[in-house]
Amino acid sequence: MKTKLLIPANILIPLALFGAIFTVFTVSFDLTSFGIPLAAGKFLTYIAFLCSFLVALILISDVFRNNIPGKYLWTLGFLISGGITGLFYLRSRPKYFAQA
Repeated sequence: MKTKLLIPANILIPLALFGAIFTVFTVSFDLTSFGIPLAAGKFLTYIAFLCSFLVALILISDVFRNNIPGKYLWTLGFLISGGITGLFYLRSRPKYFAQA
């Protein structure tokens, strides 16, 4: 049974991209060397983690509501990497409905 996402995919994809890019970027690099104040860098990190967490929660609920094969592996991927795995899932989501 195919159910809709809680938030449309055209909103989830930018959220996942923002979360993935800024989580990796702000954790890996010192933003003060680019002229960004420390408080702004911390704010970007918090917002990126929040976006990744939101995407992970929505996609975990989608995986379990639609009974997608490998739902526990998808859940583990969402919890570990959030936005990055979310992008892969959103891209191939229609293919998994044919298998479910």
